Amino acid sequence: MIANTSESVRSKIFPWLGILAMLGALLRGEMPAGRTTGQSAPIDYGTLQVIAPGDSPAVIAEKAGKVLPRPNQTAWMRLERTFFLHYGPNTFRGVEWGDGREDPAIFNPTALDANQWLGTVADAGGKLLILVSKHHDGLCFWPSRYTQHSVASSPWRGGKGDMVREVADAARARGVKLGIYLSPADLYQLRTNPKNPAGYYGNGSPKVRSTIPTAPASFQSDPSKGRPPSAGLPRFTYEVDDYNRYFLNQLYELLTEYGPISVVWFDGANPDPSVAQTYDYAAWYDLIRRLQPEAVISVKGPDVRWVGNEGGVGRTTEWSVIPLTQPPERFTWPDMHGELGTRAKLTPGSHLWWYPAEVNTSILHGWFWAEGKRVKSPADLVDYYYTSVGRNGVMLLNLAPDTRGLIPDNQVASLHRMTEVVGDTFAHNVATGATFNADSFHPAQPPALAQDGNLDTWWEAAPGRTDAIFTLTLPAAATFDVVSLQEAVDHRSQRIESFVIETWNGSTWIAPPAVEEQTTVGYRRLLRLAVPVTADQVRIRITGSRLEPTLAEVGLFKQSLPAAPLISTRTRDGWVTLTHPHPRPIVYTLDGSEPTAQSPVYRAPIPLLRGGTVKAAVLTADGRLGLAESRTVVGLAPAGWKVVAADEAENGYSADHAIDADSGTYWKVRATTGAAPRPALTVDMGRPQRIAGFAYLPRQDWNLETMVDRCRFETSADGVSWTTQVEDRFFGNIRNNPILQEVRFAPVEGRFFRFTALHDLDDNGWVGAAEITVLPVE
Repeated sequence: MIANTSESVRSKIFPWLGILAMLGALLRGEMPAGRTTGQSAPIDYGTLQVIAPGDSPAVIAEKAGKVLPRPNQTAWMRLERTFFLHYGPNTFRGVEWGDGREDPAIFNPTALDANQWLGTVADAGGKLLILVSKHHDGLCFWPSRYTQHSVASSPWRGGKGDMVREVADAARARGVKLGIYLSPADLYQLRTNPKNPAGYYGNGSPKVRSTIPTAPASFQSDPSKGRPPSAGLPRFTYEVDDYNRYFLNQLYELLTEYGPISVVWFDGANPDPSVAQTYDYAAWYDLIRRLQPEAVISVKGPDVRWVGNEGGVGRTTEWSVIPLTQPPERFTWPDMHGELGTRAKLTPGSHLWWYPAEVNTSILHGWFWAEGKRVKSPADLVDYYYTSVGRNGVMLLNLAPDTRGLIPDNQVASLHRMTEVVGDTFAHNVATGATFNADSFHPAQPPALAQDGNLDTWWEAAPGRTDAIFTLTLPAAATFDVVSLQEAVDHRSQRIESFVIETWNGSTWIAPPAVEEQTTVGYRRLLRLAVPVTADQVRIRITGSRLEPTLAEVGLFKQSLPAAPLISTRTRDGWVTLTHPHPRPIVYTLDGSEPTAQSPVYRAPIPLLRGGTVKAAVLTADGRLGLAESRTVVGLAPAGWKVVAADEAENGYSADHAIDADSGTYWKVRATTGAAPRPALTVDMGRPQRIAGFAYLPRQDWNLETMVDRCRFETSADGVSWTTQVEDRFFGNIRNNPILQEVRFAPVEGRFFRFTALHDLDDNGWVGAAEITVLPVE
């Protein structure tokens, strides 16, 4: 099969998608999308709609309400809970990003057990695991024919190991689908890497006719020569440079030798932008479609988009129908931030495309395991379930094995508790046995179809209606605090724009307070109420919809445990407070242990001048503990601290904001370049302190402006003579995961510290900090 140019590859990929989607639509009894734009012409269902100049608001809304997912997206959305696994040289070095200069010998786990990994995933309800088969450092976790920089050059399994094989086999045994992440960036292949001066990445090679799979012996000398393909598969031909040929061959190995692959996951990370390398995504996509046609291409691809943060938080208004500025075959799939898919974004020239959100985060505060990294609490993970699956997304939770090659007990325990709480909550649908009614419905889609457990049947409002009242009458009054709604997205797209949950109190309908706004629904919306309510009638009042609203499933549930208390951030004077909406006692611990019924009862703010960990839970009337929350406060409280020197800050963003114990404010100052001195902040802590590190918190509003990715840190006893503790610290991945960055050094005594911003992320012209603190000697 020949694809001589990127354009020709694109021309093959997307018509293929359209044919597949058309067949799926025909099987569902639907017609493919029409291309007419006139208001009187019919608009059919399809996977792509184009907003034309002159389209009325009603036509635009109808087009948006008739964009359907492709079959592979439907299968992916229904997974709901998926997992990532990051493991490699970074684990052994204690870093987030490697540099490509690592010796493969560093990778030598003593007890690597893929069955333990997949058992953990399966026990947590995971339907899919995405394995990092190669991270940015370039070490391949399978014995690739195209590089010696793989596990074959490590001592693990005597150089005979294949981690991808072990994971694929374990996944198959557990009934878990397999996905692969193959990093586009490859620092080992970087042409400037002294450990590999013949690297392909950015070597300036021309595009030449290349057969995939390529014969390794003639990889550069005559790439038109192929090696024997996998059984039953053809060869493919592309016009690509050396690095893209290398990447395609590695994709070919992964997609043909390890069984079905359900997700191929790319990102846009580029740890060294000084070396230019163009990725031939069109060729990559074409190869994936031909070898694994049912797989979704995630994040940097046409099937699944990144939600826009690594904090595990989907939007409260999360649309899956997204306007593209170009046709899909020419779109470059950048990261998308801010408001997406609302009516204001549906403008002439837009290509409306089903592009659902994947909501990812890590169980650690970081992607790779390192000694001392904190594990997110069960309460954090339960919240993550609601802000991902519950906000029209698919959760992707990262697990991080340690240097032994095992997922540590603290990760397993936190995940197990989260799974138990979620499972117990959704084990019983309070709406079972209820009578479903609506103020209107299509004759073929009555209300009862919203409680049959089948996402391929649904209630639909009567033709022409864009509002509706959908009522549940329960056999008897019941208590609930979670409402689950699912639209018939596979057949009728995503339509609901706003709704209100109301309960009958015997004389009137009232809206119980919810923890978030009620706008979109999509594949699934889980709406938590602020407090449980008891009622025998509940209604969903749909106040806005693009076309006739639909509901495929409706459920009412009671959270199995009371919600966790809210643990405040620490004040400047060092105090932490605990609150909860229920008037129940709160018990807590400060020693890292889990609270029990015998733990101290919270009565007044807790002092944490030197940092520490608070764990807290409410105590129910029958003596049970609610869900426990945990907060680790890092560093010394800035009580009495003063900024004694700083470059002139932008008006309203003074240097004091960096030491005010308020993550919502930040210091902002102009960055410098060339030989000019770098912006610095000098703080007098008021008295000498024994410290062993510092912590930097970037601004927390997901705006990259002012983020520092390289810094220097110095200490002084008198503010005159300075000692450099950290010369040039690089914060890898701070762009996508702007969490607290902790840096440790040998214990030292000092009264003053100086933080110097050496480089601003993306050279945006500003540097700053939300908070800077020091780590006391333990």
